[in-house]
Amino acid sequence: VQKVLENLGSGDIDDRLEERLIDGILYAFQEQAVDASNVGPTGREGQVMLDGFGTVVNALGERCKPYLKQIAGTIKWRLNNKAASVR
Repeated sequence: VQKVLENLGSGDIDDRLEERLIDGILYAFQEQAVDASNVGPTGREGQVMLDGFGTVVNALGERCKPYLKQIAGTIKWRLNNKAASVR
C-alpha cells in the first residue's frame, strides 16, 4: 500500500475507491486485532498493519475527515478490549 501510494499518489482515487479503501483497512485492522494471538515468525504483523493504516490516512489527508468517527471507534474498541494481546 505504501509503495503504491508513494509512486502513484492519491489524486486518482475517486470517492467510491476511497470508501472501499477505508472500509478495507478498517476491516483488516479489526481482524488483525482479533487474531493477535496468531503472530508470525517476525512478530511485526501489528507494526506493518499500523504503518499501512497510517499511510492510507496520510495519503488521503482531508478526505479522511468523514471517516474519522469510524476510525476512532475502531481504535477505541481495540484499546478497551479485555484481551491484552488485542490492545
